[in-house]
Order: sequence, then C-alpha cells, then structure tokens
Amino acid sequence: MAEVRDERYEALGRVVEMAAVMEISLRLAFCALAGGPYAAVIAGGQEAHWLIDNCETLARHHTELRQEQIDAIRQAVRACREASRDRNRLVHDAWGPGSDGPPVTVASAARTYRVAGRPWLIGDIRAVADGIGKAQRDLLTSVEEALGPASLQTAQQLLAIDTSERRP
Repeated sequence: MAEVRDERYEALGRVVEMAAVMEISLRLAFCALAGGPYAAVIAGGQEAHWLIDNCETLARHHTELRQEQIDAIRQAVRACREASRDRNRLVHDAWGPGSDGPPVTVASAARTYRVAGRPWLIGDIRAVADGIGKAQRDLLTSVEEALGPASLQTAQQLLAIDTSERRP
C-alpha cells in the first residue's frame, strides 16, 4: 500500500511544480502583453486567477495584434483557467473513497465526520499535471508567436529584477 501512496504524492508534487511554472508563465505573458517597465511590478506577487483575468483582458484589447493572434492567446488563457480550476479541485476538494485511499475524516473536539469526495486516482492526478503543462506551453507559444521572443525575454529580465527587489 505504501508504494501506491508514494506514487500519489509524487504525482501531487508534479501538479504543484507545474502549477508554479504556469503561474510564472502567466506573469511573463502579462508583462509581454502589458508592455512597459512597470508591468513586472504589477504582476509580481499576483495570484494565478488575477493573472489569468488580466491576460485575457489585455489580449482582448490588444490593438497591435491580428485577430487570429488574439484568439490564440485567449484560447491559451482559457486553457490556463481550466487547468487552474482542475488544480484547485485537486488541492481543495475532499478526496473520496477509492483505490487510492479512504474518505476524508475531520474532527471537532467531540466527534469525527467522514466527508465524501471525489476519488482521485493516480492517473487523474497525472492528467491534471499534464493539462497544466500543456496550457502553460500553449500560452507562451501563443504570446511568443504574436509579440515575438524579445517580448518574453524583456519580461523575463523585468521579472527577475522585481523578484530580487522583493526578497527580504
């Protein structure tokens, strides 16, 4: 049984890692779409849902892009939104009974309660990580194709400066 549990935790770790990479990619995309030296200051520290919403808005109103470029970016942002929802369900929902473990048991001082939830199998967890990775790659690809690689390189530099300034 311990081997199955280890595989599940390894799969969860991959979801966490991929979600962090997607969030960084969303910051890069936001900075490239917004342009200017202060975009990284605005994007720094923002959560995924904020970045998703604002990348969508920036893409929709970006007058320098052709419609097919806007559509590609918006489609990639929507994929990031869905991947983020899947990640949130995985992390925050109760886990139900299934081949990978018992239902969640929570306790008060007086009694315990069993909470039914979705059975998350290892394959389901891995599929969430794969979806996050694909959405992240599609986002950067669509932004790079629309604005050019220099836009993302500039965003990378600005975010690196902002990150170093935020450290205590």
